[in-house]
Amino acid sequence: MDSGSNSSDTQAAGAASGASSGSLRRAAQAKTSRRTMLRRGGIVAAGTVAGLTLLDQRRAEAADGGSFVLGNPNDANHTTSLAVTNAGTTLNPLFRVNGGGLSGTSTTMIVDGPGADRGIALVVNGNTGGTGLIASAATGTGGTTGLALAASGSNGADAIHASSDKGTAVSAGSAHGAGVRASGKRGGVFKGTTAAIQLEPTAGSHPTHGAKGDLFVDHNAHLFFCRGGTNWVKLA
Repeated sequence: MDSGSNSSDTQAAGAASGASSGSLRRAAQAKTSRRTMLRRGGIVAAGTVAGLTLLDQRRAEAADGGSFVLGNPNDANHTTSLAVTNAGTTLNPLFRVNGGGLSGTSTTMIVDGPGADRGIALVVNGNTGGTGLIASAATGTGGTTGLALAASGSNGADAIHASSDKGTAVSAGSAHGAGVRASGKRGGVFKGTTAAIQLEPTAGSHPTHGAKGDLFVDHNAHLFFCRGGTNWVKLA
């Protein structure tokens, strides 16, 4: 080959080598850019997850000034209050917890009191002319017995304390069943500054039939004791 041919071949080889080097450089730069983007994307994603996790934790805690989050434990160090915006607004009720859709072995609400001698689990205040607490229940169609109120005490604690300055501490009425039923070592213990117990006179005479142990005061203030059935004994 002549010198002209060698020179052409050398230039062609150099051009091919330069083109290949440029392609390789561009490919390497593209890989580096992709790696950088992926690495940055991973950092951003990790930061986002960490931020959301921290936000969820803050939401779950719902500390003072936060929102009350359902399905999560909530903490606060100050009283949480709910009131109507405009005085005189009629709402029945203002606040309701509905456990009607729960299973038959569920509990709608539990109020745990402080573990101290003077700790109180729940205080219900009835304003002037109002009622502090109303409890109702019904017997189910399947024969289950409903209880309007069940109270129990343990380790020597009393189940219910009731007091009134001028009114009646406990008032109970029933159209057919017993107004009050109690059982224990002594079914009832009564003490009063005027009388320990009072049996109010009833219009008319004692019933024709009674149950063993019935006490009855008729319209003449005579006290009768029933031995069962029609067997009544006048005590006073």
